[in-house]
Order: sequence, then structure tokens, then C-alpha cells
Amino acid sequence: MTGPKKIVIVKLGGAAITNKRGVCELAPEKQLEQTLNHVQLAYKILKKSGHQLVLVHGAGSFGHPQAKKYNLKVGWSSASDDSNPNPSYVKGFSHIRSCLQELNLAIISRLESRNVPVLAIPPIDYIQTQNCEDTCTEEFGYMATRVKKYLDLGFVPVLHGDAVLDDIRGCTILSGDIIMYQLTKLFPAVTRCIYITDVSGIYQTDPKLITSESNELLPHVYVQENEAEIEQQEVSDSVLADVTGGMQGKIKWAKKIILSNNSIDTIICKWGSEEALAMMSLQSPNNAIYTMTRFTKKS
Repeated sequence: MTGPKKIVIVKLGGAAITNKRGVCELAPEKQLEQTLNHVQLAYKILKKSGHQLVLVHGAGSFGHPQAKKYNLKVGWSSASDDSNPNPSYVKGFSHIRSCLQELNLAIISRLESRNVPVLAIPPIDYIQTQNCEDTCTEEFGYMATRVKKYLDLGFVPVLHGDAVLDDIRGCTILSGDIIMYQLTKLFPAVTRCIYITDVSGIYQTDPKLITSESNELLPHVYVQENEAEIEQQEVSDSVLADVTGGMQGKIKWAKKIILSNNSIDTIICKWGSEEALAMMSLQSPNNAIYTMTRFTKKS
């Protein structure tokens, strides 16, 4: 090992590991295999260098359709003056948790079979939020303590977007993007955050809708020291259900990471790409021109 120990946080987006056009469908086997093979290689490279890996995965088709169907993002307290959920919410909350556990097990088991020593950390067991994203960083301390313990023991913690209880809403959906952001605030050793998704980065317009060559990839997003601009970024999303914000959510929380700590390298790139493997393993791609989006604080 040379230099201080570093932590890399990788967010495996729902679009990279599931078929977001379906319900409870994993991504095509080739896509999933290549994505997880890169995680395996990155883990080996990081371990050899004395560095550590934390994984966060999205919910994709195992969470977003269910959350939308049962209105779980806004929670049951918004639907009634009664603090207790009605039968529909009880059914929906139980159902989405079952779906999320199914996805988490699928990811965990595939990584374990690749000799990546993963241990799951279900957020519902470690946090009760306070109006979802308004939850203060200190409330994530219990979760962070478990992450640290697993890292110290040589494991790879795996967290995920989850349906959780909420003091204000009754329940809500806690996105993996929020979890990654909060971990960067609680772990000074975090060096890089990578969002792995099904596109190469941020485009002027959703590349799934506009395939023209004039629809350019934005290699850099320069972040202003202005919180309001986080809410006003104009990048379109597809029409598929994504209760945690889709690409807009990634942009919002990536910007927050940079504004909180500009030394953290924050990147969006595509599953299976040379850039994805290089960024996850703290290496540089062989190609001189990176096909990805990097966030930088504007000086």
C-alpha cells in the first residue's frame, strides 16, 4: 500500500442492474454479468492497493413501480390524519420490501460467487428518516458505524435504495443517491463516487429519446456555489417511473457532494465501459478522451 487508505463508493444504478421497463426484472444477463465482473475486478485492484470499496445499488424495477403504485414516497401520514397506515399502505410497504430484498439477494449472491466478500446493510434497519431527504447527517451515524465496522473487518458493505419508516411521512423512499451523499460527509477517506448507469453520462437531452449526433455528452458539469442552481438543472429524464428522481436525482446529489467536498471525484459513466472499470478501481482509462461526465466545482 502506498499513501493513505482511500474509500471508493460505487452506486450501481437501477438502470444498470435491472430492466426498468419491467417489474421485478433483472437486467439482461450479459449486462448484469459485465457490470458485476467490473465490480469484482475493481475490488481486487483496490484491495491490492490497500483501498476500500462501498457499494450502493438502486432499486430499478424492484422498487420504483411498486413505490409509485402504492404512493410510498409521500407516505401514509400524508393520506390521513391517522399516524397508522391503512391496509393498502401496509400491503404496499410489505410488498416493496420483499421486492427490494429479492434484488439485494440477487446482487449479493452474484458478487459473493465472484469472491467479493459482501455484506448487506438494509437501510430500513439503520435509519428512520425525518421527511426523507431533509434528514440530517447525524441520523445516518448508526448506518455509518456499521459500514465502518464491515470495512475494518475486510468486508464490502452493500447498501441500497430502500423503503423506510419516516417520522413525518410515516414511510418514504430513501434513494441510494442520498445514502451515498451522506456517507461522503461521514467518511473523510472517500476519494471518489461513481454512478454506474445505462448511459455514458449527462447529455444535453435524454439520449434514449434523442439519438441525433448533435445530442452531445457533457464531459464536465461545473457546479456553482449556489444551492438554488441544484434544483434548476435542465436535463430531461425518460418517462419511466422513477420516484427518486432519475438522472435529475443523480445530478442533484452529485452536485451536493461536490459542494460539500470538492476533493471527491464524482463521475457518471456507463456499465461495462472502460471508464467504469477504471474509475471504480482508481485507475485511468487507456483512451485519452473519457466518455463520461465528471463534476467539478467552478472556481
